Amino acid sequence: MLRRGRFPVYPIVATVLTSLVIVLSHRFVSEIEDAIHLGLDVIMMATLALVFSLLLMWLVWFLFRSRWTWRNRLIASTVVILLPVVFFRVFRPIHGGDTNVMRFEPVWNVNSAALPDASQTKVSADVDLLTETNEDFPRFLGASQDGHVENVDIDTTDFSKKIRVVWKQPVGAGWSGFVVRNGYAVTMEQRAERECVTCYEVATGTLKWIYEHSARHLDTMQLGRTGPRSTPTIHAGKVYAVGAVGDLVCLNGSDGSVVWKHNLNEILGITLGESRDSEGLVTLHESNTTLAWGRSAAPLIVDNTVVIAGGGPAGPLRATLLAFDLSTGALQWKNGSEMIAYGSPILANVSGTRQILLTAETQVMGFEPATGKVLWSFARPGQSDGAANTSQAQPVSDSDILVSKGYPDGGGDRIHLEQKAGVWSATSVWNSSRVLKTKLTSPVILEGHAYCISNGFMECVRLSDGEQRWKRRGRFGHGQVLLVGKTLLVHSEEGELFVLEANPNEYRELGLVKTISGVCWNNLCLTGKYLMVRSEIEAACLELPVISREL
Repeated sequence: MLRRGRFPVYPIVATVLTSLVIVLSHRFVSEIEDAIHLGLDVIMMATLALVFSLLLMWLVWFLFRSRWTWRNRLIASTVVILLPVVFFRVFRPIHGGDTNVMRFEPVWNVNSAALPDASQTKVSADVDLLTETNEDFPRFLGASQDGHVENVDIDTTDFSKKIRVVWKQPVGAGWSGFVVRNGYAVTMEQRAERECVTCYEVATGTLKWIYEHSARHLDTMQLGRTGPRSTPTIHAGKVYAVGAVGDLVCLNGSDGSVVWKHNLNEILGITLGESRDSEGLVTLHESNTTLAWGRSAAPLIVDNTVVIAGGGPAGPLRATLLAFDLSTGALQWKNGSEMIAYGSPILANVSGTRQILLTAETQVMGFEPATGKVLWSFARPGQSDGAANTSQAQPVSDSDILVSKGYPDGGGDRIHLEQKAGVWSATSVWNSSRVLKTKLTSPVILEGHAYCISNGFMECVRLSDGEQRWKRRGRFGHGQVLLVGKTLLVHSEEGELFVLEANPNEYRELGLVKTISGVCWNNLCLTGKYLMVRSEIEAACLELPVISREL
């Protein structure tokens, strides 16, 4: 063929140079992220664009520059076109946070293990979520809402040899974490077309009860996966849970029966759109708001109310927060006109005032607990259908809070709050686009330093001035972090548990074990010596070598 045409000099040179650029960009992703704030997800998008550009270049060369016979041109062009088609027919991308591709798996490599059979679950009133213990982890990020467990220490000596798998089993899809009270763990799962709240016995993994309703969330781009994403809250023997498409329920903790429920879409004027996923099942999404990835905010208990992140289309029905009576479900107040994002509200004392903190779509805000009145707000970049805010706002001193965010427009911001004569002011102490780029997680704070997964790197940042103390590339992806005493438990996106010393001077790895399969965006939960982990396909209970201590 080549004797009758040209040698493809330009496509070959372009292929070699582009391949070199792709290899170097992935090898030096840390340096690129430091210099121009582009994480692995953006580099992955650029890689795919370059690969398709090369294929297009070869296609153009074969058709218009090769001077081959038309028969040979068409054969070569067909091969170029079929290459990506066949590849994506045989392999499917496993997404690790939006467009970041963790790996490609054969389409026949599916999780075929059966879920615990809900139809054979004997519902009884023997589950006790009313009794409280000092080992409870009753809400998102733990009892103190900050991802810090303080009543135990980790024995890190030969950690990898001492950890024990108590049980491991399949679980329904979704990104909800576990919460625990009195030896019982509650989470949310997707089981076919049913969205579920499930209760397991921590020691055995036995399914004790299940609540189900008809709902199945999936974003229109199908990057966020199927299922619920909010973590339930356990309070006074009841479970409060928010589904991905607006179903709010209060359940009896003993058996999962309904105490009261609401459809948030009716209250907030939200319209749900429908589509079908790859399994042929009907999926739902909010069609008239920017909340593309589903409701992720955990319920917050404040006095005699449960506070819920709201949202809705712009207009009179939108509310940033809503509060419902704990016992009856009656709406107590709704307030704020800012669209929500994916972080959860927390209760804190800042500048001498008890208030609810929330990072919404484009504002971090403070609310009066009794009425929902907006006390103050501070502008932050964010789009809930794009580069979204997902991290928690959290206090770092008596008068300052910390906010953080992933994506190229993200970073950390320490905000000083002050009230004079009833008027609030919020000013930035420091702001940096180089640190605290938390995409699907939140920083944990210890002794004036923040530790977090920032754009896929483990990072330590000094809170007084925002200086990065150290940064470490690893197989973290968009995983989750839990601070136990002065030890960091980092569960990677691919199901590896890293045990690190919370040391501001250096990165110190003390242990590493493989835990579960699947994509692990779900938050960690530690109850006594038991660490509960889960992905969208599997859950496990791990026994850790811990040392209890009195506080």
